[in-house]
Amino acid sequence: MRPAGSERHEPPARPDERVEQQPAFTQSPGTPEITGFHFGTVMEAIPGFIWSALPDGRVEFCNQRWLDYTGLALDQVRGGGLAEAIHPLDQSDFQEKWRAALTQEISFETEVRMRRRDGSYRWFVIRAVPRRGAGGQIISWYGINTEIEELKRAQEEPQKQTLRLDDLFEQAPEAAVVLRTDGRIVRVNNEFTRMFGYEAEEVLQRPIDDLIVPEALVEGAQEYTDELRHGGRVEVETVRRRKDGRDVRVSILAVPVTTASGEQIANYAIYRDITEQKGAEERLRESEARFQEMADTAPVLIWMTGTDGLCNYFNKPWLEFTGRSMEQEVGTGWIEGVHPDDVQGCFDGFLPAFHARKPFRMKYRLRRVDGEYRWVIESGIPRYTGAGEFAGYIGSNIDITDLKRAEEERERLRQLEADLPIAAAVINAKACVRWLRRDAPDIAEACEAASRMVNDATRVADILDRVRSLYRRDTTQRELVDVNEIIREMIVLLHDKANRNSISIRTELDAGLAAITADRVQLQQVLMNLMLNGFEAMKDTSGELTITSKKTADGLLQISVSDSGIGIAPDRTDRIFEAFFTTKPQGTGMGLSISRKIIESHGGRLWASANPGRGATFQFTLPNG
Repeated sequence: MRPAGSERHEPPARPDERVEQQPAFTQSPGTPEITGFHFGTVMEAIPGFIWSALPDGRVEFCNQRWLDYTGLALDQVRGGGLAEAIHPLDQSDFQEKWRAALTQEISFETEVRMRRRDGSYRWFVIRAVPRRGAGGQIISWYGINTEIEELKRAQEEPQKQTLRLDDLFEQAPEAAVVLRTDGRIVRVNNEFTRMFGYEAEEVLQRPIDDLIVPEALVEGAQEYTDELRHGGRVEVETVRRRKDGRDVRVSILAVPVTTASGEQIANYAIYRDITEQKGAEERLRESEARFQEMADTAPVLIWMTGTDGLCNYFNKPWLEFTGRSMEQEVGTGWIEGVHPDDVQGCFDGFLPAFHARKPFRMKYRLRRVDGEYRWVIESGIPRYTGAGEFAGYIGSNIDITDLKRAEEERERLRQLEADLPIAAAVINAKACVRWLRRDAPDIAEACEAASRMVNDATRVADILDRVRSLYRRDTTQRELVDVNEIIREMIVLLHDKANRNSISIRTELDAGLAAITADRVQLQQVLMNLMLNGFEAMKDTSGELTITSKKTADGLLQISVSDSGIGIAPDRTDRIFEAFFTTKPQGTGMGLSISRKIIESHGGRLWASANPGRGATFQFTLPNG
């Protein structure tokens, strides 16, 4: 606001210099006289940015607070008006509104950014009212500037949030749509137009069911709308149609939008294109079905493991061969069907190959459904995903029992050939007699024949000794073993099975136990049987399995396996060790019987007892040394 008419310039006051201002103040007749001194005192006392102007809008006064805030001198403001302190982008609007107020002689109010002394701008509301004389004419204007920076920020924040939400809506990677409660489209985002081929203008205010729902699915879509109308949530996989007529398989998530009072004002839906995903799933299912059909009709036993080395699949021939269910075999369950003497060999054959990701082959005995152990040859190779990631192993087992018997028969025939040294010995003996009966006995030739006869007889003795050894009962492989180490090995082996049944395993092992002479594989079989019995007793209730080792007062090594399961009836603590006696629906009644025979063959004792509360404890002793 520049003054109309001539201008008078005076040297501007310094920013820190207080200026004595004498406004041209006209009193109305009959009012008490207010001197310039009193006026300045009043204006300086008001806690605000105060200014006054002449009837034509020229600034005649600004209080010291106004001048200190802006860093301007009064002469600068008188010369250039309030606009001297207003942001350049706000000056035009301010001046237009100020001229309108002067012309219409009405109160004035506007919001502008004012510059502080440090050069920063803050929001102010400027208000001015006219002061009229006795005749009603305007004799001056009084104004006040009030800072509203914090209020302005508070007002702008929701706007910024709205803009951010708008950006999120438009840039969302999934198709989004806002619908009226009757299903008409209010707004769609960019991905919606890309997915369904419509421009935004084509769909607004149109029922969404008319645009993207195939005719055969309209009734179901209307049910979804009804569900939302009643406050429900819709999550479904279905088919929707593009503008060009092509179908798109989508997953839909739709929710009602309500006010704080609970009134439903709209629906919000998200569409995700799952066409490729569903196609891949269908191809995978078809592939799995083909594999299943092939595996179940193959004349071999097929198995698979995961990346953890635990079996997760057996084909139908395997399950029919063993007479067990998939649930019983997966994980380490299949080991229960392996002959006790072959368990360690299975581990030794598989684990090194598994860690090296190499093929392997081994032979062992597997129990058939009729209880007979059959020799099988097992082959396994690592398998990989399409991306080249290790996925586990796949393998097959072939029953070679008949082949083994044929080999044994051939070996028997080969052993029979050992009779040939006996015939040779007879020939050599006759030769020796002939050399001695000659008129001139040939002692040298006779000695040579006798020597050959001795060698033949020695060969026969060796063969007979080997044959006898085949029928001796003491053919187990005894060696020095650490019982605590065997316990820890079995805990690692059965850890996953315990977890699946929510069973924890606790140990109390005497670290001072000495090694003993025993068959490692047979002790592993005993511990496995006892631990699996404990798991079976707690399978419906979970619980804790406790394994302890200690040295008894009489110098024996004692192992106990205690569970918190269903326990044992007192009249069955001995019967459970009888062959073929079992309390399990799927049991064979052989595990505990075999375990007792193994312990007794080692010179120990195995027994069971009921716990005072819940569960049972199995204990066995072994000679220490």
